[in-house]
Amino acid sequence: MALGPAAPLFNAPPVFTSAPEMHNLHTLMTPLEFFVYGLIGIFAAALIAYPFSMNYARRASAWVLRKVSQEAIISMFTGLIVVLSYSEGGLVGVGIAVTVAMFGGILNRYFGIHTGVQFMTYYASAWMVSKLFGI
Repeated sequence: MALGPAAPLFNAPPVFTSAPEMHNLHTLMTPLEFFVYGLIGIFAAALIAYPFSMNYARRASAWVLRKVSQEAIISMFTGLIVVLSYSEGGLVGVGIAVTVAMFGGILNRYFGIHTGVQFMTYYASAWMVSKLFGI
């Protein structure tokens, strides 16, 4: 979202900037305004998305599984990961994402460690590192 529709919240020069002087919607709105507008967005999305998802989700997923190749879906998610990791960390971020993915694949394939266990470990890794190293 920060790379697309929510870009003005983060960086849209010359009006909104994030560096060196932060001047964007975060500095222009109070926390209460963020809450109210966020709540409005949630209700609007629920009014629009819920009926579509309840009425058409099965039909849409069946169409995707029939018409779109598995390679295209995997490529889409890979592209999303590359865009996000490059946006956050440049080429180093992409390298780290690829390294973590390869390590996770090795853990799953050769050691039988389930991806759900890996996800929870990655999720808690910041806490574990801080406890292990006393940071």
